Amino acid sequence: MSLGGVLALALAAPADAANGPADGRTVLGAGQHVDAVYPVVKDGALAIHSLTDKGETEPDDIALRIPGTKTSHVTLPKEYSFLGKAGSDAWISPQTQDMSVVWPGWSFEGIEPGGLKGTVSMDFEGFAYAGEAKSPTFAVTQPGGFGNKKVSRLIVPGAAFTSVSGEVGSHTHANWIFTAQGTYDIDFSVHATLANGKALEDTATVRFIVGAVPDEQKAPVAQKVHHYSEGADGLLVTPNKVDGEYFVGQTVNLTAASDEAEEDSEYRWHVKKAGESDYTEDAEQRKAVYTTKPDRAVDGTQVYAELLKDGKVVQTSEPTTVHVRTLDPTTTLTVTPGRKTYHEGDTARFTSVQKPETEDEHYHWYLKHRGESAYEWIEESRLADQELAVTKKLDGAQVVARLFNADHAVLAESAPITLSVDGGSAAASSVTVEIDQDTGQHAAGEKATFTAHVKNAPKDHSVSWAVRQNAENPFTEIAGAHGTTLTQTLPAGRNGAQVVASVTNGRGEVVAEGTVPVLKVTETGKSGARKSAADEQSDSSGSAVWWTVGVIVLVVLAALAVWLVRRQKDRTHAAEQAQ
Repeated sequence: MSLGGVLALALAAPADAANGPADGRTVLGAGQHVDAVYPVVKDGALAIHSLTDKGETEPDDIALRIPGTKTSHVTLPKEYSFLGKAGSDAWISPQTQDMSVVWPGWSFEGIEPGGLKGTVSMDFEGFAYAGEAKSPTFAVTQPGGFGNKKVSRLIVPGAAFTSVSGEVGSHTHANWIFTAQGTYDIDFSVHATLANGKALEDTATVRFIVGAVPDEQKAPVAQKVHHYSEGADGLLVTPNKVDGEYFVGQTVNLTAASDEAEEDSEYRWHVKKAGESDYTEDAEQRKAVYTTKPDRAVDGTQVYAELLKDGKVVQTSEPTTVHVRTLDPTTTLTVTPGRKTYHEGDTARFTSVQKPETEDEHYHWYLKHRGESAYEWIEESRLADQELAVTKKLDGAQVVARLFNADHAVLAESAPITLSVDGGSAAASSVTVEIDQDTGQHAAGEKATFTAHVKNAPKDHSVSWAVRQNAENPFTEIAGAHGTTLTQTLPAGRNGAQVVASVTNGRGEVVAEGTVPVLKVTETGKSGARKSAADEQSDSSGSAVWWTVGVIVLVVLAALAVWLVRRQKDRTHAAEQAQ
Protein backbone atom coordinates (compact mmCIF):
# COMPACT_ATOMS: atom_id res chain seq x y z
CA MET A 1 0.00 0.00 0.00
CA SER A 2 1.25 3.51 -0.80
CA LEU A 3 2.38 5.56 2.19
CA GLY A 4 0.16 8.33 0.88
CA GLY A 5 -2.89 6.09 1.13
CA VAL A 6 -5.45 6.19 3.87
CA LEU A 7 -4.50 4.00 6.83
CA ALA A 8 -7.22 2.00 8.56
CA LEU A 9 -5.85 2.17 12.09
CA ALA A 10 -8.23 -0.13 13.97
CA LEU A 11 -11.02 -2.64 13.62
CA ALA A 12 -14.45 -1.62 14.83
CA ALA A 13 -15.59 -3.12 18.13
CA PRO A 14 -18.54 -5.51 17.85
CA ALA A 15 -21.93 -3.86 18.25
CA ASP A 16 -22.83 -5.86 21.36
CA ALA A 17 -19.68 -4.69 23.21
CA ALA A 18 -21.44 -1.71 24.80
CA ASN A 19 -23.52 -2.34 27.90
CA GLY A 20 -24.04 0.05 30.79
CA PRO A 21 -21.72 2.71 32.23
CA ALA A 22 -18.09 2.21 31.17
CA ASP A 23 -19.03 -1.16 29.69
CA GLY A 24 -18.77 -2.75 33.14
CA ARG A 25 -15.12 -1.77 33.58
CA THR A 26 -13.48 -0.37 36.70
CA VAL A 27 -13.02 3.37 36.10
CA LEU A 28 -9.69 4.76 37.31
CA GLY A 29 -9.33 8.52 37.83
CA ALA A 30 -8.74 11.25 40.44
CA GLY A 31 -4.98 10.86 40.78
CA GLN A 32 -4.90 7.07 40.50
CA HIS A 33 -1.66 5.72 39.06
CA VAL A 34 -1.80 3.00 36.41
CA ASP A 35 0.77 1.46 34.10
CA ALA A 36 -1.68 1.00 31.25
CA VAL A 37 0.77 -1.14 29.26
CA TYR A 38 2.64 -3.53 31.55
CA PRO A 39 4.10 -6.48 29.62
CA VAL A 40 5.30 -9.58 31.44
CA VAL A 41 7.29 -12.54 30.13
CA LYS A 42 6.49 -15.95 31.56
CA ASP A 43 7.36 -19.42 30.25
CA GLY A 44 8.81 -17.91 27.08
CA ALA A 45 5.66 -15.95 26.19
CA LEU A 46 4.83 -12.24 26.41
CA ALA A 47 1.49 -10.93 27.68
CA ILE A 48 0.35 -7.32 28.11
CA HIS A 49 -1.26 -6.58 31.46
CA SER A 50 -2.08 -3.33 33.26
CA LEU A 51 -0.72 -2.52 36.71
CA THR A 52 -2.86 -0.59 39.20
CA ASP A 53 -2.43 0.17 42.88
CA LYS A 54 -4.23 -3.12 43.57
CA GLY A 55 -1.93 -5.20 41.35
CA GLU A 56 -1.97 -6.62 37.84
CA THR A 57 -5.19 -6.72 35.85
CA GLU A 58 -6.31 -7.11 32.26
CA PRO A 59 -6.48 -3.92 30.14
CA ASP A 60 -10.04 -4.87 29.12
CA ASP A 61 -11.15 -4.69 32.77
CA ILE A 62 -10.36 -1.00 33.33
CA ALA A 63 -11.08 2.42 31.83
CA LEU A 64 -8.87 5.47 32.39
CA ARG A 65 -10.85 8.65 32.98
CA ILE A 66 -9.92 12.26 32.25
CA PRO A 67 -12.84 14.44 33.41
CA GLY A 68 -13.11 18.10 32.53
CA THR A 69 -11.46 19.87 35.49
CA LYS A 70 -9.79 23.25 35.89
CA THR A 71 -6.41 21.65 35.18
CA SER A 72 -7.36 18.97 32.64
CA HIS A 73 -9.62 21.03 30.34
CA VAL A 74 -7.20 23.27 28.47
CA THR A 75 -6.78 25.12 25.18
CA LEU A 76 -4.17 23.99 22.69
CA PRO A 77 -1.05 26.18 22.50
CA LYS A 78 0.50 26.91 19.11
CA GLU A 79 3.17 24.27 19.75
CA TYR A 80 0.41 21.66 19.37
CA SER A 81 -0.70 22.81 15.91
CA PHE A 82 -0.19 19.22 14.73
CA LEU A 83 -3.27 18.32 16.83
CA GLY A 84 -5.55 21.24 16.09
CA LYS A 85 -5.98 24.98 15.88
CA ALA A 86 -4.33 27.02 18.62
CA GLY A 87 -6.91 27.97 21.24
CA SER A 88 -9.19 25.00 20.57
CA ASP A 89 -10.35 22.78 23.43
CA ALA A 90 -8.31 19.82 24.64
CA TRP A 91 -8.23 17.48 27.62
CA ILE A 92 -4.97 16.35 29.19
CA SER A 93 -3.53 13.91 31.68
CA PRO A 94 -0.10 15.47 32.22
CA GLN A 95 3.27 13.81 32.61
CA THR A 96 3.46 15.03 36.21
CA GLN A 97 0.66 13.75 38.42
CA ASP A 98 -2.59 15.76 38.48
CA MET A 99 -4.77 14.54 41.35
CA SER A 100 -7.96 15.40 39.43
CA VAL A 101 -7.37 12.86 36.63
CA VAL A 102 -5.92 9.40 36.09
CA TRP A 103 -2.10 9.22 35.86
CA PRO A 104 -1.28 6.72 33.10
CA GLY A 105 2.09 5.47 31.94
CA TRP A 106 3.77 2.35 30.61
CA SER A 107 6.30 0.13 32.31
CA PHE A 108 8.75 -2.62 31.38
CA GLU A 109 9.45 -3.40 35.03
CA GLY A 110 7.44 -6.62 34.83
CA ILE A 111 10.16 -8.26 32.71
CA GLU A 112 13.06 -9.90 34.52
CA PRO A 113 16.51 -8.47 33.65
CA GLY A 114 18.75 -10.71 31.57
CA GLY A 115 15.97 -12.62 29.85
CA LEU A 116 15.76 -10.49 26.71
CA LYS A 117 18.02 -9.41 23.89
CA GLY A 118 17.75 -5.72 23.07
CA THR A 119 15.09 -3.27 24.16
CA VAL A 120 11.30 -3.49 24.37
CA SER A 121 9.14 -1.54 21.90
CA MET A 122 5.56 -0.35 22.29
CA ASP A 123 3.89 0.42 18.96
CA PHE A 124 0.68 2.31 18.25
CA GLU A 125 -1.60 0.21 16.02
CA GLY A 126 -4.75 2.34 15.74
CA PHE A 127 -7.74 3.62 17.68
CA ALA A 128 -11.53 3.62 17.80
CA TYR A 129 -13.83 6.35 19.15
CA ALA A 130 -17.35 6.79 20.51
CA GLY A 131 -18.61 10.34 20.98
CA GLU A 132 -19.89 13.48 19.28
CA ALA A 133 -16.72 14.69 17.57
CA LYS A 134 -16.32 14.25 13.81
CA SER A 135 -12.51 14.14 13.75
CA PRO A 136 -11.21 13.17 17.18
CA THR A 137 -7.53 12.55 17.71
CA PHE A 138 -4.92 12.48 20.45
CA ALA A 139 -1.19 12.61 21.08
CA VAL A 140 1.35 11.34 23.59
CA THR A 141 4.14 13.85 24.17
CA GLN A 142 6.97 14.83 26.48
CA PRO A 143 9.07 17.97 26.88
CA GLY A 144 12.09 17.79 24.57
CA GLY A 145 14.76 19.62 22.64
CA PHE A 146 17.59 21.71 24.01
CA GLY A 147 16.36 23.33 27.20
CA ASN A 148 13.58 20.73 27.46
CA LYS A 149 10.96 23.36 26.55
CA LYS A 150 9.76 22.09 23.19
CA VAL A 151 7.12 19.45 22.39
CA SER A 152 8.59 16.04 21.67
CA ARG A 153 6.01 13.85 19.91
CA LEU A 154 6.06 10.20 20.95
CA ILE A 155 2.79 8.89 19.48
CA VAL A 156 0.59 10.84 17.05
CA PRO A 157 -1.93 9.04 14.81
CA GLY A 158 -1.11 9.46 11.14
CA ALA A 159 2.34 10.93 11.83
CA ALA A 160 5.85 9.53 11.75
CA PHE A 161 5.66 9.04 15.52
CA THR A 162 4.08 5.66 16.20
CA SER A 163 6.55 3.77 18.40
CA VAL A 164 8.48 4.13 21.65
CA SER A 165 11.10 1.82 23.12
CA GLY A 166 12.82 1.34 26.44
CA GLU A 167 15.09 -0.80 28.51
CA VAL A 168 13.86 -3.67 30.65
CA GLY A 169 13.03 -2.14 34.02
CA SER A 170 12.14 1.30 32.65
CA HIS A 171 8.99 3.15 33.71
CA THR A 172 7.64 6.10 31.69
CA HIS A 173 5.03 8.83 32.05
CA ALA A 174 4.02 11.35 29.39
CA ASN A 175 1.35 13.87 28.44
CA TRP A 176 -1.82 12.31 27.00
CA ILE A 177 -3.79 14.98 25.11
CA PHE A 178 -7.23 14.44 23.53
CA THR A 179 -9.05 16.86 21.23
CA ALA A 180 -12.62 15.80 22.06
CA GLN A 181 -14.68 14.25 24.82
CA GLY A 182 -15.74 10.66 24.36
CA THR A 183 -14.39 7.11 24.62
CA TYR A 184 -11.09 6.18 22.98
CA ASP A 185 -9.95 2.58 22.52
CA ILE A 186 -6.24 2.75 21.67
CA ASP A 187 -4.55 -0.37 20.32
CA PHE A 188 -0.93 -1.10 21.21
CA SER A 189 1.46 -3.93 20.43
CA VAL A 190 4.57 -4.78 22.42
CA HIS A 191 7.60 -6.45 20.82
CA ALA A 192 10.62 -8.07 22.47
CA THR A 193 13.22 -10.73 21.71
CA LEU A 194 14.30 -13.50 24.06
CA ALA A 195 18.00 -14.07 24.68
CA ASN A 196 17.77 -17.15 22.43
CA GLY A 197 16.52 -15.00 19.54
CA LYS A 198 12.82 -15.91 19.73
CA ALA A 199 10.59 -12.94 18.85
CA LEU A 200 7.76 -12.14 21.25
CA GLU A 201 4.65 -10.05 20.61
CA ASP A 202 1.29 -9.28 22.16
CA THR A 203 -1.47 -6.72 21.57
CA ALA A 204 -3.87 -4.93 23.91
CA THR A 205 -6.43 -2.14 23.87
CA VAL A 206 -6.33 0.69 26.41
CA ARG A 207 -9.59 2.58 26.99
CA PHE A 208 -9.73 6.27 27.90
CA ILE A 209 -12.98 8.04 28.85
CA VAL A 210 -12.59 11.78 28.32
CA GLY A 211 -15.27 13.84 30.04
CA ALA A 212 -18.32 12.30 31.71
CA VAL A 213 -18.79 8.55 31.99
CA PRO A 214 -21.68 7.75 29.60
CA ASP A 215 -24.85 6.21 31.01
CA GLU A 216 -24.62 3.67 28.23
CA GLN A 217 -21.31 2.98 26.54
CA LYS A 218 -21.62 2.95 22.77
CA ALA A 219 -19.30 0.76 20.76
CA PRO A 220 -16.25 2.79 19.65
CA VAL A 221 -15.90 3.02 15.87
CA ALA A 222 -12.59 2.56 14.07
CA GLN A 223 -11.06 5.85 12.98
CA LYS A 224 -9.36 6.44 9.66
CA VAL A 225 -6.42 8.79 9.74
CA HIS A 226 -4.74 10.39 6.75
CA HIS A 227 -1.01 9.81 6.65
CA TYR A 228 0.98 13.01 7.10
CA SER A 229 2.59 12.68 3.67
CA GLU A 230 -0.75 12.60 1.84
CA GLY A 231 -1.10 15.65 -0.34
CA ALA A 232 2.37 16.87 0.60
CA ASP A 233 4.39 18.63 -2.04
CA GLY A 234 7.32 16.29 -2.58
CA LEU A 235 9.44 14.10 -0.32
CA LEU A 236 9.30 14.85 3.42
CA VAL A 237 12.05 14.05 5.93
CA THR A 238 11.08 14.01 9.62
CA PRO A 239 13.58 13.70 12.51
CA ASN A 240 12.54 11.56 15.48
CA LYS A 241 13.55 14.35 17.89
CA VAL A 242 11.96 17.78 17.91
CA ASP A 243 13.70 20.19 15.50
CA GLY A 244 16.45 17.62 14.94
CA GLU A 245 17.96 18.33 18.38
CA TYR A 246 19.84 15.36 19.86
CA PHE A 247 22.02 14.62 22.85
CA VAL A 248 25.08 12.38 22.74
CA GLY A 249 23.96 8.81 23.43
CA GLN A 250 20.68 9.00 21.54
CA THR A 251 19.98 7.72 18.01
CA VAL A 252 19.25 9.90 14.99
CA ASN A 253 16.38 8.54 12.89
CA LEU A 254 15.31 10.59 9.86
CA THR A 255 12.17 9.21 8.18
CA ALA A 256 11.40 9.90 4.53
CA ALA A 257 7.76 9.79 3.38
CA SER A 258 5.95 10.58 0.16
CA ASP A 259 2.67 10.03 -1.67
CA GLU A 260 4.66 8.27 -4.37
CA ALA A 261 6.57 5.91 -2.08
CA GLU A 262 5.89 2.18 -1.97
CA GLU A 263 6.89 -0.33 0.69
CA ASP A 264 9.86 -1.51 -1.38
CA SER A 265 10.93 1.93 -2.61
CA GLU A 266 14.64 2.71 -2.76
CA TYR A 267 16.17 5.85 -1.31
CA ARG A 268 19.48 7.66 -1.42
CA TRP A 269 20.73 9.78 1.45
CA HIS A 270 23.24 12.61 1.07
CA VAL A 271 25.22 14.12 3.94
CA LYS A 272 27.19 17.35 4.36
CA LYS A 273 28.96 17.92 7.67
CA ALA A 274 29.51 21.38 9.12
CA GLY A 275 32.36 23.11 7.31
CA GLU A 276 32.13 20.92 4.21
CA SER A 277 31.19 22.42 0.85
CA ASP A 278 29.70 19.36 -0.87
CA TYR A 279 27.24 16.60 -0.06
CA THR A 280 28.42 12.97 -0.02
CA GLU A 281 26.16 10.00 -0.66
CA ASP A 282 25.97 7.50 2.21
CA ALA A 283 26.01 4.27 0.22
CA GLU A 284 25.06 2.13 3.24
CA GLN A 285 21.72 3.88 3.77
CA ARG A 286 19.10 2.83 1.22
CA LYS A 287 15.88 2.60 3.22
CA ALA A 288 13.19 5.09 4.22
CA VAL A 289 14.85 5.68 7.60
CA TYR A 290 18.34 7.17 7.86
CA THR A 291 20.08 6.19 11.12
CA THR A 292 23.27 7.39 12.78
CA LYS A 293 24.72 8.15 16.21
CA PRO A 294 24.81 11.83 17.20
CA ASP A 295 28.47 12.33 18.10
CA ARG A 296 29.70 15.91 18.42
CA ALA A 297 31.17 15.72 14.92
CA VAL A 298 27.61 15.33 13.57
CA ASP A 299 26.49 18.70 14.97
CA GLY A 300 25.44 20.98 12.11
CA THR A 301 25.28 18.13 9.59
CA GLN A 302 22.76 18.57 6.77
CA VAL A 303 20.99 15.55 5.29
CA TYR A 304 18.60 15.21 2.36
CA ALA A 305 16.93 12.19 0.74
CA GLU A 306 16.10 11.12 -2.80
CA LEU A 307 13.25 8.78 -3.76
CA LEU A 308 14.02 6.45 -6.66
CA LYS A 309 11.81 4.56 -9.10
CA ASP A 310 13.36 2.19 -11.62
CA GLY A 311 16.75 3.55 -10.63
CA LYS A 312 15.82 7.16 -11.38
CA VAL A 313 15.35 10.00 -8.91
CA VAL A 314 11.71 11.11 -8.85
CA GLN A 315 11.67 13.26 -5.70
CA THR A 316 14.21 15.12 -3.59
CA SER A 317 13.64 16.39 -0.06
CA GLU A 318 14.73 19.65 1.47
CA PRO A 319 17.85 19.36 3.70
CA THR A 320 17.34 18.65 7.39
CA THR A 321 19.93 19.88 9.90
CA VAL A 322 21.00 17.69 12.82
CA HIS A 323 22.02 19.46 16.03
CA VAL A 324 24.01 17.72 18.78
CA ARG A 325 24.84 18.67 22.34
CA THR A 326 25.92 16.92 25.50
CA LEU A 327 24.04 16.91 28.77
CA ASP A 328 25.88 18.27 31.77
CA PRO A 329 26.86 15.36 34.05
CA THR A 330 24.40 14.81 36.89
CA THR A 331 26.71 12.52 38.86
CA THR A 332 30.18 10.97 38.88
CA LEU A 333 30.45 7.34 37.82
CA THR A 334 33.33 5.33 39.29
CA VAL A 335 34.18 1.79 38.19
CA THR A 336 36.15 -0.60 40.40
CA PRO A 337 37.59 -3.88 39.05
CA GLY A 338 37.47 -6.99 41.19
CA ARG A 339 41.23 -7.57 40.79
CA LYS A 340 44.31 -5.83 39.44
CA THR A 341 45.52 -8.81 37.39
CA TYR A 342 43.62 -11.70 35.82
CA HIS A 343 44.42 -15.12 34.38
CA GLU A 344 42.95 -16.56 31.23
CA GLY A 345 39.68 -18.30 32.10
CA ASP A 346 38.88 -15.95 34.99
CA THR A 347 35.72 -13.87 35.17
CA ALA A 348 36.44 -10.17 35.52
CA ARG A 349 33.84 -8.33 37.61
CA PHE A 350 33.36 -4.57 37.54
CA THR A 351 31.26 -2.51 39.93
CA SER A 352 30.02 1.02 39.23
CA VAL A 353 29.02 3.58 41.85
CA GLN A 354 27.21 6.90 41.38
CA LYS A 355 28.14 9.87 43.53
CA PRO A 356 25.75 11.44 44.30
CA GLU A 357 23.14 8.72 43.82
CA THR A 358 20.47 9.41 41.20
CA GLU A 359 17.25 7.68 40.21
CA ASP A 360 18.72 6.73 36.83
CA GLU A 361 19.52 3.04 36.42
CA HIS A 362 20.16 2.68 32.70
CA TYR A 363 23.76 1.57 32.05
CA HIS A 364 25.84 0.38 29.13
CA TRP A 365 29.42 -0.94 29.17
CA TYR A 366 32.00 -0.55 26.40
CA LEU A 367 35.25 -2.35 25.54
CA LYS A 368 38.27 -1.36 23.43
CA HIS A 369 41.01 -3.87 22.66
CA ARG A 370 44.56 -2.59 22.37
CA GLY A 371 45.20 -1.17 18.91
CA GLU A 372 41.54 -0.67 18.04
CA SER A 373 40.26 2.79 17.15
CA ALA A 374 36.90 2.72 18.94
CA TYR A 375 35.06 1.31 21.92
CA GLU A 376 32.37 -1.27 21.20
CA TRP A 377 29.24 -1.90 23.25
CA ILE A 378 29.44 -5.08 25.31
CA GLU A 379 26.34 -6.85 24.06
CA GLU A 380 23.39 -6.83 26.48
CA SER A 381 25.33 -4.89 29.13
CA ARG A 382 22.55 -2.94 30.84
CA LEU A 383 23.17 -3.09 34.60
CA ALA A 384 25.28 -1.21 37.14
CA ASP A 385 27.75 -4.11 37.34
CA GLN A 386 29.35 -6.10 34.55
CA GLU A 387 31.21 -9.38 34.05
CA LEU A 388 33.66 -10.38 31.31
CA ALA A 389 35.14 -13.76 30.44
CA VAL A 390 38.92 -13.21 30.53
CA THR A 391 41.01 -14.18 27.50
CA LYS A 392 44.61 -13.32 26.62
CA LYS A 393 43.26 -10.88 24.03
CA LEU A 394 41.86 -8.71 26.84
CA ASP A 395 45.36 -7.87 28.09
CA GLY A 396 45.73 -4.11 27.65
CA ALA A 397 42.04 -3.68 26.78
CA GLN A 398 40.06 -0.83 28.31
CA VAL A 399 36.55 -0.79 29.79
CA VAL A 400 34.23 2.17 30.46
CA ALA A 401 30.68 2.41 31.83
CA ARG A 402 28.07 5.01 30.93
CA LEU A 403 24.90 6.09 32.69
CA PHE A 404 21.90 7.21 30.60
CA ASN A 405 18.62 8.94 31.33
CA ALA A 406 15.24 7.56 30.25
CA ASP A 407 15.64 9.26 26.85
CA HIS A 408 19.02 7.56 26.31
CA ALA A 409 21.16 10.67 26.67
CA VAL A 410 24.50 10.12 28.43
CA LEU A 411 24.55 11.48 31.98
CA ALA A 412 27.99 10.27 33.08
CA GLU A 413 30.95 8.19 31.91
CA SER A 414 33.50 6.44 34.09
CA ALA A 415 37.26 6.75 33.69
CA PRO A 416 38.63 3.87 31.57
CA ILE A 417 39.93 0.77 33.37
CA THR A 418 42.89 -1.00 31.71
CA LEU A 419 42.92 -4.79 32.06
CA SER A 420 46.03 -6.79 32.85
CA VAL A 421 46.07 -10.50 31.94
CA ASP A 422 49.04 -12.75 32.76
CA GLY A 423 50.56 -14.14 29.59
CA GLY A 424 48.51 -11.82 27.41
CA SER A 425 49.61 -10.08 24.24
CA ALA A 426 50.52 -6.86 26.06
CA ALA A 427 52.49 -8.73 28.70
CA ALA A 428 54.35 -10.65 25.98
CA SER A 429 55.66 -7.35 24.63
CA SER A 430 58.35 -5.60 26.64
CA VAL A 431 57.39 -2.24 25.12
CA THR A 432 55.74 0.20 27.52
CA VAL A 433 54.58 3.80 27.21
CA GLU A 434 53.48 6.26 29.87
CA ILE A 435 52.19 9.80 29.32
CA ASP A 436 53.05 12.84 31.41
CA GLN A 437 51.11 16.12 31.25
CA ASP A 438 52.60 19.53 31.91
CA THR A 439 49.74 20.08 34.38
CA GLY A 440 46.82 18.07 35.69
CA GLN A 441 44.38 20.96 35.21
CA HIS A 442 44.31 22.73 31.85
CA ALA A 443 42.78 26.09 30.98
CA ALA A 444 40.66 26.22 27.84
CA GLY A 445 42.33 28.10 25.01
CA GLU A 446 45.85 27.56 26.32
CA LYS A 447 48.52 25.16 25.09
CA ALA A 448 49.06 21.82 26.79
CA THR A 449 52.04 19.51 26.38
CA PHE A 450 51.94 15.73 26.65
CA THR A 451 55.08 13.59 26.69
CA ALA A 452 55.14 9.86 25.92
CA HIS A 453 57.89 7.96 27.73
CA VAL A 454 58.54 4.86 25.63
CA LYS A 455 60.68 1.97 26.87
CA ASN A 456 62.10 -1.05 25.02
CA ALA A 457 60.67 0.05 21.67
CA PRO A 458 62.08 -1.42 18.44
CA LYS A 459 64.30 0.84 16.36
CA ASP A 460 61.73 1.16 13.59
CA HIS A 461 58.89 2.19 15.93
CA SER A 462 56.67 5.25 15.58
CA VAL A 463 54.37 7.09 17.99
CA SER A 464 50.98 8.52 17.01
CA TRP A 465 48.33 10.34 19.05
CA ALA A 466 44.54 10.14 19.09
CA VAL A 467 41.71 11.64 21.15
CA ARG A 468 38.21 10.46 22.07
CA GLN A 469 35.51 12.81 23.28
CA ASN A 470 33.78 11.95 26.54
CA ALA A 471 30.70 9.68 26.11
CA GLU A 472 31.62 8.79 22.51
CA ASN A 473 33.16 5.61 21.08
CA PRO A 474 35.57 6.49 18.23
CA PHE A 475 39.08 7.87 18.58
CA THR A 476 40.21 10.49 16.08
CA GLU A 477 43.85 10.66 15.03
CA ILE A 478 45.38 14.04 15.74
CA ALA A 479 46.66 15.30 12.41
CA GLY A 480 50.43 15.77 12.29
CA ALA A 481 50.85 14.41 15.83
CA HIS A 482 53.84 12.06 15.57
CA GLY A 483 56.68 11.57 17.99
CA THR A 484 56.91 11.44 21.75
CA THR A 485 55.71 15.01 22.37
CA LEU A 486 52.27 16.44 21.66
CA THR A 487 51.52 20.15 22.08
CA GLN A 488 47.99 21.36 21.46
CA THR A 489 45.68 24.24 22.30
CA LEU A 490 42.80 22.66 24.21
CA PRO A 491 39.23 23.88 23.67
CA ALA A 492 36.72 23.69 26.52
CA GLY A 493 34.99 20.82 24.70
CA ARG A 494 37.96 18.56 25.43
CA ASN A 495 37.05 18.38 29.11
CA GLY A 496 36.59 14.70 29.98
CA ALA A 497 38.27 13.49 26.77
CA GLN A 498 40.70 10.56 26.62
CA VAL A 499 44.12 10.90 24.95
CA VAL A 500 46.03 7.85 23.69
CA ALA A 501 49.63 7.52 22.48
CA SER A 502 50.13 4.37 20.36
CA VAL A 503 53.53 2.78 19.69
CA THR A 504 53.63 0.96 16.35
CA ASN A 505 56.40 -1.33 15.07
CA GLY A 506 57.72 -1.51 11.52
CA ARG A 507 54.98 -3.99 10.52
CA GLY A 508 52.26 -1.53 11.49
CA GLU A 509 51.30 -3.44 14.65
CA VAL A 510 50.41 -1.52 17.81
CA VAL A 511 52.76 -2.92 20.46
CA ALA A 512 51.92 -0.55 23.33
CA GLU A 513 49.45 2.15 24.32
CA GLY A 514 49.61 4.86 26.94
CA THR A 515 46.66 6.98 27.96
CA VAL A 516 45.49 10.07 29.77
CA PRO A 517 42.17 8.57 30.90
CA VAL A 518 40.33 11.82 31.60
CA LEU A 519 41.47 15.30 30.55
CA LYS A 520 40.54 18.14 32.89
CA VAL A 521 39.92 21.35 30.97
CA THR A 522 38.27 24.31 32.68
CA GLU A 523 36.81 27.29 30.88
CA THR A 524 38.57 30.55 31.65
CA GLY A 525 36.71 32.64 34.19
CA LYS A 526 35.01 29.66 35.87
CA SER A 527 35.75 28.57 39.40
CA GLY A 528 39.20 27.05 39.77
CA ALA A 529 40.48 28.31 36.40
CA ARG A 530 43.21 30.78 35.71
CA LYS A 531 42.09 34.29 34.87
CA SER A 532 41.85 35.40 31.29
CA ALA A 533 44.17 38.04 29.84
CA ALA A 534 41.27 40.48 29.94
CA ASP A 535 40.70 39.77 33.63
CA GLU A 536 44.42 40.13 34.33
CA GLN A 537 44.50 43.36 32.35
CA SER A 538 41.48 44.59 34.29
CA ASP A 539 43.21 43.70 37.55
CA SER A 540 46.40 45.46 36.39
CA SER A 541 44.43 48.53 35.35
CA GLY A 542 42.71 48.57 38.72
CA SER A 543 46.04 48.27 40.50
CA ALA A 544 47.44 51.08 38.41
CA VAL A 545 44.48 53.31 39.28
CA TRP A 546 44.84 52.67 42.98
CA TRP A 547 48.61 53.09 42.77
CA THR A 548 48.14 56.48 41.02
CA VAL A 549 45.58 57.60 43.57
CA GLY A 550 47.92 56.52 46.35
CA VAL A 551 50.78 58.55 44.94
CA ILE A 552 48.57 61.63 44.60
CA VAL A 553 47.39 61.26 48.18
CA LEU A 554 50.97 60.93 49.40
CA VAL A 555 52.03 64.04 47.45
CA VAL A 556 49.12 66.04 48.87
CA LEU A 557 49.89 64.87 52.40
CA ALA A 558 53.57 65.72 51.98
CA ALA A 559 52.74 69.20 50.68
CA LEU A 560 50.31 69.75 53.55
CA ALA A 561 52.96 68.65 56.04
CA VAL A 562 55.48 71.10 54.56
CA TRP A 563 52.89 73.92 54.70
CA LEU A 564 52.07 73.13 58.35
CA VAL A 565 55.76 73.07 59.31
CA ARG A 566 56.39 76.42 57.60
CA ARG A 567 53.29 77.94 59.20
CA GLN A 568 54.42 76.78 62.62
CA LYS A 569 57.88 78.30 62.04
CA ASP A 570 56.31 81.60 60.94
CA ARG A 571 54.17 81.72 64.10
CA THR A 572 57.19 80.98 66.29
CA HIS A 573 59.25 83.67 64.56
CA ALA A 574 56.44 86.23 64.98
CA ALA A 575 56.10 85.42 68.67
CA GLU A 576 59.84 85.89 69.25
CA GLN A 577 59.73 89.31 67.59
CA ALA A 578 56.78 90.37 69.77
CA GLN A 579 58.76 89.60 72.91
